[in-house]
Amino acid sequence: MRKKWIVRESNPFDVKKISEETGVSELTAKVLYHRGIRDAQAVKNFLAPEAAPFNDPFAMKDMRTAVDRIKQALDAREKICVYGDYDVDGMSASAILIRTLRKFDAVVENYIPDRSEGYGLNVPAMEKIAAGGTKLLISVDCGITNEKEIANVKDKLDVIVTDHHLPALADVQSAVAVVNPNQRGCTYPEKNLCGAGVAFKLSQALMNDLRGVDVQTYTTDIDIAAMATVADLVQLVGENRKIVRMGLRAMRETTCVGLRALLYASGLGGSKKISAGHVAFQIAPRLNSVGRLESASKGVELLLMEDADEAKITARHFDKLNQKRKDIETKMLAEAEEKVRLMREECGGDLCTLVIAGTGWLEGVIGLTASKLVERYNLPTIILTTQDGLIYRGSCRSIPTFHMKNALDTMAELFVQYGGHSQAAGLTLKAENLSELAKRFDRYTRDKLSDEEFQPILNVDAIIDPAQITFDVAREFDKFEPYGLGNPHPVLACQNVRGTSARAMGKDGAHLSFSISENIRAVAWGCGSLAPLVESEPVDLAYEPEVNEWQGECRIQCNVSSLEPAAQGQAALDDNGLREVYTFLRKARSFTEYFNLCSLVKAFNNQTGQNLSTYTFDGAIKVFEELGLLIIDRDKKTFELPRPKNKLDLNNSRTYRLGRRERGLQAVKPPAAKVISIEEAARRRSLQL
Repeated sequence: MRKKWIVRESNPFDVKKISEETGVSELTAKVLYHRGIRDAQAVKNFLAPEAAPFNDPFAMKDMRTAVDRIKQALDAREKICVYGDYDVDGMSASAILIRTLRKFDAVVENYIPDRSEGYGLNVPAMEKIAAGGTKLLISVDCGITNEKEIANVKDKLDVIVTDHHLPALADVQSAVAVVNPNQRGCTYPEKNLCGAGVAFKLSQALMNDLRGVDVQTYTTDIDIAAMATVADLVQLVGENRKIVRMGLRAMRETTCVGLRALLYASGLGGSKKISAGHVAFQIAPRLNSVGRLESASKGVELLLMEDADEAKITARHFDKLNQKRKDIETKMLAEAEEKVRLMREECGGDLCTLVIAGTGWLEGVIGLTASKLVERYNLPTIILTTQDGLIYRGSCRSIPTFHMKNALDTMAELFVQYGGHSQAAGLTLKAENLSELAKRFDRYTRDKLSDEEFQPILNVDAIIDPAQITFDVAREFDKFEPYGLGNPHPVLACQNVRGTSARAMGKDGAHLSFSISENIRAVAWGCGSLAPLVESEPVDLAYEPEVNEWQGECRIQCNVSSLEPAAQGQAALDDNGLREVYTFLRKARSFTEYFNLCSLVKAFNNQTGQNLSTYTFDGAIKVFEELGLLIIDRDKKTFELPRPKNKLDLNNSRTYRLGRRERGLQAVKPPAAKVISIEEAARRRSLQL
C-alpha cells in the first residue's frame, strides 16, 4: 500500500521567531517546531543535548530505598544477583550494574533466564538463586509484572525491581523497592528510559551516595547505555537523547574491552563517527545474536571482560552467530510469508491482522520475523512458536495507529504470561487458546481501525526543491542526530521531479543514483530497478539533505527515503482497468517470471496502445497482492499468479476500497472475514505447522 503523505503544519510567526532567537534557518526552525521544540532553551537542549543537565536519579520513586538496601548488602558482604532479560537491553543493563557494583567490591553474580523459561522473573530460577546463598536480587529490564513470583520467594530473597516497561494491572508490592519511571506514582520527568538507562541512573545514584561523585559528571558506561537505548527502540528524546549523543561519542574511545571488540567485529573499529544507525544495524544485532541462538549470559560476559584477546575471540564468534541468525531469519520469513499467502487465499484477501504459528521456530528470531512482516504488510502481527505442541511463545509487533498491549489486555485470560508496550510485546499461551487468540485479536483490530488507519503514513516536514538547500542548512540537519523512535530523520519532499543521469550502483545494481539539479545528486537505497522510471516519468521524492565529502570535494547529497511514481493527476483504475492489467500479467507470466515494474508498464502500454502511468499500474499490482492473486518475491525479483480457489470480491482489497474513495465512489467494506484457525488452514493445504 502506497504511503500517504501528511505535510506537517506550522505557525509561520512561531517558526520565524525560533529562527531569529536561535540563529538557525527557517527550514530547520520548522522541523524543530514539528517536534514540539519551540523556545530558545528547548532548541539549545535539543541541538546540544550533552550540555543539558542529567535528571536527579533520586527523583525516581524508591531510588533512595534501593540505594540504602544495596548499601546494606555491601556492608554485610551479602551475595547479590543481578537478574536480567535476554535482549541487548537486558544484557547491557546487567553489565552496567555489575560493573558499578564491582567498584564497591560487591559479591555479585549474574543470571539471565533461557528463552524457554519465558520473559521476566520465574519462581524456579529465583528459588535456585536463593538456595545458592544470594540475599538480594536486583532485576534489570524486567520484573514490573512479576508480583506473584516475587511474593512466592519473599521469605527467601529481598528483591529490588528496576525496569522500564509498563506495569501490570496489579502493582508490585512484595519487592523491597521498585525503580521504574513508568510505575504509578513516580514523578521522574523522563519516562522513556530503557532498562539500561534505569540501571545507569541507579549507578549514578550509588556513586553519588557512596562515593560523593557529582551526578552531572558521572558518565562511566554511558556508551553501553547508549547502545541499549538505541537497540531497545525507546524514544530518543529528553534524557535519552543526551545519553545516546554522549554515549556514541564515548564509544569511539570506550574503556569497555568487550564493547571495543564488538566494534571491531562490526567493522567500526577506529571509526571517526559512530551513529545510531551503526548501533541498530551493525553492533546490536551481533550482541543480540548470542541471546537468540545460545545464551544471553555470554553477552554479559563479553561486556564484563578485561582480557582484550579473549574479547576479540568472543566478538568474532558473535559475528558468526549473527550470520547464522540471518540465515535462520530468511528461512523463517519465507515460511511465514507462505502462511500469509494461505491466509489470504482462505479469507479472500481482507486481512486486518497476522497471527502465524510454527513448530520448532527459534524463539529468539520470531520477533525479528514479526518486525519484517509488519514492515511489508503494515498489519498488527503476532508470530508464535512451539517446541512441544502444548505451549506457544509469541512476539508481537504493531503499527503506529494500534496499541498492542492495550489489545492484549482485553484477552489477558488467554495467556499464561504477557507484557510489553504500544509497539511490541511478548506472550505465552497454551495451545488450546491459539485459535481463540487469532479470532479475538482480529475482531478487536477490526473494531478499532478504519481502512485509512492501516495506510502507512509518511510525515513530511516541508515541500521544498532540493536546489534551495544550502550547505549551512545541510550542516544544521546533521545536528538532529541521533535518530530513532521519537526523533525520526527530518523528511523533506518534492513532487513531479524529473531526474537525469539515473544509474544503478552497488552490488548487483541494488541502489540508485541520479541528478536532481546540476550540483545535487540523489541516492535511493534499494531502488536500483527504478532507474528507467526516473529517466522516463516524473517522481515524488522524500529525502534528507547531507553534506557529502569525497576526495576533498564537498557537495550536497539527498538521501532518498521514498521514491514513488508521481501521483499528481493520476487515479486508481476502475474494475475494467484492473481486469485488463490482470489479463496482461497472466499473458506476461507465460513467457517470463521476472518482475520489473518499469518493464511491465512499458510492455503493457506497447501491447494495449495506452499510456498508463507507473503510479496507476502499481496501484493495480497492490490490489492483486492483497487479494492473493499476485505473489512477488522481491528478493528473487520473480512473480507468480496463482489461480484463486474461490470467487474473489475486489472489495476485499483495502487498496481497492481506498481507490474508490479517491474517485468519489462509495467503498463497500465487506463483512468481517471468517478467521480460519491456523490448524484448519494447515489441514486444508497439508502444511505442517
